[in-house]
Formats: sequence, C-alpha cells, structure tokens
Amino acid sequence: MTIERNDPFLERLSVLETGQISDVLDEAGLVNHALSSDLFALIPGQRFAGRAACLKGEPFVQGRTQKASVAADTMERITRPGTVLVIEAGDFQAGALLGGFVAYSLQQRGCTAIVTDGAIRDADEIRELGLQCVQRTITPVNGARRWRQTVAGETVRLPGQTCARVEIRDGDYVVGDGDGVVVIPAAVVGQIVEDTEELLRIEKKIGTELRAGGARHDVFKANPRFAHIRSAI
Repeated sequence: MTIERNDPFLERLSVLETGQISDVLDEAGLVNHALSSDLFALIPGQRFAGRAACLKGEPFVQGRTQKASVAADTMERITRPGTVLVIEAGDFQAGALLGGFVAYSLQQRGCTAIVTDGAIRDADEIRELGLQCVQRTITPVNGARRWRQTVAGETVRLPGQTCARVEIRDGDYVVGDGDGVVVIPAAVVGQIVEDTEELLRIEKKIGTELRAGGARHDVFKANPRFAHIRSAI
C-alpha cells in the first residue's frame, strides 16, 4: 500500500464525525461499515483517521525451533505515516498481540492508531504515548508465545456492529472517534467525503435554526439531510 505524504482525504476526514460518515455510507448502500462496539478505545474520545495496513494472525504454541509465518518486524514494515494498523487476531484473546515497546516503535513510524479484535497490554504506557488503540480486551499476559503473525496485506475481517464481520482491505480509510470506528472503501472515499461534508453543512444549518427557536419537525422538513447522497453500489 502506498500512502501519499499529504493525503487530502485524511485531513478532511479528521473533522468529520463517524455518525455522519455512517449515515452517508448507509444512504450510499454500503451498510456494513461500522466495527462492533465490543471493541473499545483505549483513549476515550480521541479521534483518528488513517489508511488500513492489514495483518492477520492465529493462536500458536511457539517452540524454540518454530518460526512465525512472517518476519518479526512485519508490523513496522507495513506501517507508514498515516497508517492505521488493523490486526485480525484469529479469535485469540489469551495474550496481548502487542505492548508498549511495539506501540512506541509503530508510533515512531507514523502509525495513527491500532485497531484489533485481540488484546493489548501496557495500557497505561500506550496512553502516555497518546497512541489510540481500539481492542477487544486488555491483559497482562504476553501473547508472543501463544500467537503468531501469519500474513500481511490481505483483507481482514473484524467484528461488525450490523453484521458478523466487516471487511477491511489494505488502503481502506479507517476513522474513529467517541462513537466508534467506521471503514470507508478506498475506491469510493472521494464520493463519501464530499457527501459527508455536505451533510455537515446541512446539519450546521439545522442546528442554527433549532437554536433560533425553530420546531424540529419543520426545520428537518426544510433541510433534507440525505437527498444529496449518491449511491456507491
């Protein structure tokens, strides 16, 4: 995956709410876009926007003569400025996939956030770094002897809010805030960003009219929020 040094969509996404993006994705026909609320943010309310670098792993009992399927520094190898590292854990939660040292190394390479359906550890240390992590759980147990990385760069599937699993491809756009995490397919990001920005403009107008004393029903009728949204399917 190649990330432009100044990806214009990342800057524009950074000021949009996941709720607004979700509404636009729904109206565009891309309804399975939100990750499960069972995955929670390490730093509540901290926003992020980045492009997915995808990694898969699996439970594994590692002995001295056994080797991981991919290089030990794969997380760093696939991380670029603007990356959200997305890790599918293979239903493994018995140990942490990463801790403070790895988080620091990834942050130094420009990682914006880490999203996984597995576990992390060194939570206080990672909070101090200011690196957002969204994970299934936190544990003191080291997963290095129990889990291995198997493949990088392929589509991953994380638990969804409206479906069993949300597909995330390398280079897709991942946005998170206090409401959760949404995924925008890279192929349609321009359309989704434009339509969400228009929704933001409409909602600001609605807010102004409500604060001026307008009745909600009348204000909503005068300012249709979703009529402009284009299909993406």
